[in-house]
Amino acid sequence: GKFYVMNTAHFQIIEGKKPVLLSAPHAFLHKRPKLSGAYRQGERFTDDIVKDVCTLTGAWGIVLSASIDYDPNYHTIKRNEYKRVVQKLCKENKINQFIDIHGMADGSDFDLGVFYPTRFMKSKSFADIVREEIGKGELYGINSALFRFRDDNEETLGEFVASKMRIPSIQIEISRYIREDKVLRESFVKNLSDIIDKRFV
Repeated sequence: GKFYVMNTAHFQIIEGKKPVLLSAPHAFLHKRPKLSGAYRQGERFTDDIVKDVCTLTGAWGIVLSASIDYDPNYHTIKRNEYKRVVQKLCKENKINQFIDIHGMADGSDFDLGVFYPTRFMKSKSFADIVREEIGKGELYGINSALFRFRDDNEETLGEFVASKMRIPSIQIEISRYIREDKVLRESFVKNLSDIIDKRFV
């Protein structure tokens, strides 16, 4: 399907019809908010995954499409244009589910991690559903785990959307081998799309 894309200097916005917003904030080089201020490589294929799910489901999407000197997931809103645009998209389009797509750090014990913000029951129940239903087809038997966001002072996009906007939010971290294998990646896209289609009209 053809979708309408708005390009800004640093990201693409995919216009949707469903009240769901997917995001790939680390698709390109970005700066970590650590003392070293080191740049982190982009998490490959997270942007393709978001675009493909949006095409299949009619969800809204936002993906980082150029290198930036801040971290969209962590920096506070005043230094974070990506977070501001997420906020605007959520408000203007009455979004009622936010799904942030990330690459999982190499060396993890899991194939897939689903994170939800502490104390947000709607976020947790959606995270449970995703964890239960994502391992189908080619991904049957993958080792997926449910995590709460760490209680630290860094406010991830998922935590920001849940706490400031009261919109159920999850973050899915996908291991590199799934992202880089076309068959497995397509299976992830299909399974997540099915979950979205079942729950959002």
